[in-house]
Formats: sequence, C-alpha cells, structure tokens
Amino acid sequence: MKKLANRLYSISGKGLFSIPVFIVEKSPEELYMIDCGLEKDAKTIIKKITKQWGSIDKIKKILFTHRHLDHTGGLQEILAEISQVNENHKVEIICHKDEAIKFEEEVKIKPTKTIEHETVIDKDLGLKAIHLPGHTLGHLCFFFEKYKIILLGDIVMDLGLTLRPVFKKFHDDYEQWRRSLKLLLIYNWEFGVPTHLSARKISRKRLEKFISKYAI
Repeated sequence: MKKLANRLYSISGKGLFSIPVFIVEKSPEELYMIDCGLEKDAKTIIKKITKQWGSIDKIKKILFTHRHLDHTGGLQEILAEISQVNENHKVEIICHKDEAIKFEEEVKIKPTKTIEHETVIDKDLGLKAIHLPGHTLGHLCFFFEKYKIILLGDIVMDLGLTLRPVFKKFHDDYEQWRRSLKLLLIYNWEFGVPTHLSARKISRKRLEKFISKYAI
C-alpha cells in the first residue's frame, strides 16, 4: 500500500503485467476503488484493503479507466468477496458511457452507472472524470483538483526509465489517442500517475515532454 496524497492510495499487484489499483478514502467508512487489476491479483487487493480499513464492504464505488482485463479482471472476485462479507451491500460499477457496451460484453458485468466528460465524482475531494479517448473509446482519466494529481490510466505507460505509449495494436484508435494527449494540458495538474509498474507521481514537466513527442 502506497500513499500518493491525502486520501489517495495505490495497491500494486505482483506480476509482470499487473497494474496498480487506486483507493480513494472518502471517509474511513466509505472508499472508492479505481480499476480492479488482474484476476490473479484480486486476493492481494482484498487482503490489503481489509487490513487497512477493516472490511472490503467499505468500497462503495468502483470506477474504471477502461475495460481491458488488466484493469477489470479482478472485479468478479472482489464483488464476490464483498457479497460474502455483506450480502446486502451494493457497489456502484462506473465507466464512461462509450465504454458500457463493450465493458458488459468483455467483463461480463453490466455497469450500474455511466458517466461523461468532466462528470464530478466527488465535489468535496475535487474528483472528476476526464474523457480522453483513443486507447479505448471510453477511456477515462481521474483528476483530483484539490491535490493537483491526475490518474492517467493507459494514456501513458510508465516503464521506469522511460515513458512510452501503449503498443499501437492495443489502441482502439491510435490517432485519436494522439489527439487526446493535448487535452491533458488544459487541466491544472502538477503530477500524473500512469498505470503499469508500481504507481508513482511523474512531474508535469516530464509528461509535457512525452506529450510534445507524441501528440498531434
């Protein structure tokens, strides 16, 4: 468990293709999860949330950057664990409206709520969804205005020594992804957090270099 900002945490999986899952602490009794990681990482995620907050059923919303299975694979097991702990607890499953049909087809779970560009998730936390399509047509980033941090999903891939695009063949629309990069610069963030590897804050200056290289 890594603390990235006040009320913002990440949990990293153990495999080569694992991604960090993000936990937003609305309160000690109310959590939002952003992405669910790979299926094989679900037990680790459940264990760490339970250790930190006492119970997995404190998750009230699960928000998704996009539908790919490295981001959604753990959802079934996490929901099953929540149901086992508290069978009456209902979790909101949230994605962008342009992702909903393919999300349901590929993840085999129907989202309970769909959102649009700049939907405010939580006013008190200054958390809003930013629609930046291309990697998938409903790809979202999540911007914490209060802390000037943006969670980048797969719009940028952090490989440690270098920042790279996700391989072209994994994009729904590569040229749209390149156009979306410029939209990141509209927002007043100081750090971006890509997925893949262990979550870490990348400076705006470094990300601007990446954007200038790949954006159109």
